[in-house]
Amino acid sequence: MENKKGINCINIAYVFKTSIGSINGSWTEGNVSTVKKITLPDGTLLPYVSGQSLKYQIKKGWKEAGLGNKLSEVVTTDNKKGVDFTEGNPAKFIDDDLFGYMIASKSENRRRTAAIRVSPAIGLFPYKGDRDLGTKSKEQTGGDMSAGGNIFETEMYYNYFRTNFLIEYDRIGVFQNFELEKELKVKTKNLESKEKKERIEYFLKALANVWGGGKQSRFLTDMAPKFLVITFQTTKNPIFLEGLVVNEKEELDTKTIKQILDDNNSIISKQIIGVRSGIFANEVDKKIENVLSIQSAFDEAIKYINEKI
Repeated sequence: MENKKGINCINIAYVFKTSIGSINGSWTEGNVSTVKKITLPDGTLLPYVSGQSLKYQIKKGWKEAGLGNKLSEVVTTDNKKGVDFTEGNPAKFIDDDLFGYMIASKSENRRRTAAIRVSPAIGLFPYKGDRDLGTKSKEQTGGDMSAGGNIFETEMYYNYFRTNFLIEYDRIGVFQNFELEKELKVKTKNLESKEKKERIEYFLKALANVWGGGKQSRFLTDMAPKFLVITFQTTKNPIFLEGLVVNEKEELDTKTIKQILDDNNSIISKQIIGVRSGIFANEVDKKIENVLSIQSAFDEAIKYINEKI
């Protein structure tokens, strides 16, 4: 399945599961902490995790892996109507390169569009109205114990989520003058292939172990892939964006996955599939050929990047 046309993107789609979670909060309604939701045409509410939240968890993973010196610091804007921003040096900082930035201040206006595009993680099942009840006890503060503590509620769910990352391989480590500070425009060179591949490896390793979101002290949540498909493509197209489905029996729809791979065979140079056993009700590895474990799939992807691209 090797194509003559060069690979210009890496598409990563996966499903993760939350047994009990409240990953990405929305507005608080009274004493209720709500989760982000999207409304379908029939009125059904699906929970989702924003792309911003997903990128934040990746950055947190980089810090935990000791890569803090490779991350851009947040700068306070001097524009009252503006927002804080990073340093905007993609040659030096991995997050500025991969996730982009927008700088709007009195002295400069410039931006870099993310080289890694990310979709929100969409819940595959409707939000059912489940809530966790908590109290803020007065036992240790000398309050009236007989009156009870302050009651609060948190929306939560049991769900499967799907998400998609599209890595524009041909844009990583490649910089345009309008993205850079004036003094860096003539000094900054595009990254060498080795450093470019290293940055993608950092991203894949963080994604393999991503966890986090809101309410982690009460709802420790694993957001790492439980089903994973990585395709190296010659055309930029998030082919699995709507294609990962789990039914109410908690079976992964392998028929659609195989159909998507077959339909896009002409633009796929390499495909790697991984699954975590014991998650889905059906045996995915018996429905799809050459399925690896999740970690083996990430390892195979990193090996392919270093040896073949």
